[in-house]
Amino acid sequence: LQNGQSFRGEIRNSSIKIRTSYAEISIQSRFLKNIKKEAGNFVFSLSENNRFSGELLDEITIALDSSQSSYSSAEIEAVNFSNTSSFKDNKAVNITTTNGDFFFANTVEDSISIKTSLGSPLNIKYSNISSIEYLNNENIYLINRKNASEIKANFSQQSLILWPSAGEIFELDLNYLQKLVIN
Repeated sequence: LQNGQSFRGEIRNSSIKIRTSYAEISIQSRFLKNIKKEAGNFVFSLSENNRFSGELLDEITIALDSSQSSYSSAEIEAVNFSNTSSFKDNKAVNITTTNGDFFFANTVEDSISIKTSLGSPLNIKYSNISSIEYLNNENIYLINRKNASEIKANFSQQSLILWPSAGEIFELDLNYLQKLVIN
């Protein structure tokens, strides 16, 4: 805790809700390795190097012997989880966001929609894409296709709907997408 106290017990939360700069996400506790407060925000480290950073929205409930106690984000300094599960599903893509978060996910839709010079959007199936990366210096996305061709374009949509390995489905605001790699 922030006051220097430490407890060892069983985490009772099956999931923990967090708010990142790009979305609110519920993370399954069984995939968490640790939660640490760093520079006013929490860093959530998960299996397979997945990382989220932001605000802890839920209290953490710990069973201690025969009692149970809950702690707010203002009270918590760090939480270490001793038993962490590995991901088996939802690993079609890996995502890196502009704030440095990294996570595996599945895309809910089967394609992205980009703006074209003709005015009408063009849908590109994820099965034809190897990666998408935001080019900061050009303010545009580079879409690398599996046939080795590249397209520079902006999205005609505002978000991607993702199902992360460790959590529930959420919408990722595309202003925060740094890189998407198809696995």
